[in-house]
Amino acid sequence: MTYFVPPAEPLTDGMVTLRLPAAEAGDAGTVISYVEEGQLDGGWLPEIPLVPAGQAVRDWLDPSGPTLVVTIPDEQRFIGIVGFCDRGGGTVEVIYGIAPRWRGRGLASRAVRLGALWAASLPGVTTVELRIDQDMKACQHVAVNAGFARAGTVTQFVPGTGETFEDLRYVLDQPSATAKS
Repeated sequence: MTYFVPPAEPLTDGMVTLRLPAAEAGDAGTVISYVEEGQLDGGWLPEIPLVPAGQAVRDWLDPSGPTLVVTIPDEQRFIGIVGFCDRGGGTVEVIYGIAPRWRGRGLASRAVRLGALWAASLPGVTTVELRIDQDMKACQHVAVNAGFARAGTVTQFVPGTGETFEDLRYVLDQPSATAKS
């Protein structure tokens, strides 16, 4: 299992910034406000509202799979998340979500690209991937715009339900290319 040392400084491309969640930044309050506003469409904030906001934000700091919050200039609240999951064998999966009102602006592609490039720079990481539901066309578009290439499918088992499902697998392609907006 890979333990991720979070980036020492926020990651930014000038349009989006990825940073560690922080109580002093009001991130738990932001989670609560998204819940109150009904802004959870698409499940972009995993486990919310199943666990209290403060606990969720603390869980995002887990070194075995940290989650960074996505911010943009002139917006006080974070607008999304980018998380990392060790899939073994040098593979890291990037998981992301953007609040509904911020979708369709290229922000997800930029955030995923920043996070993927950071993950690819970590010692022992050989592959950075996204796993996307076959029906999620917008997410497939984000993957391509973030510099990922389609690389087959992956079957996953859900212990809680006993079901399996097949996702499309995308891998980071051309790490030196810049993100498209």
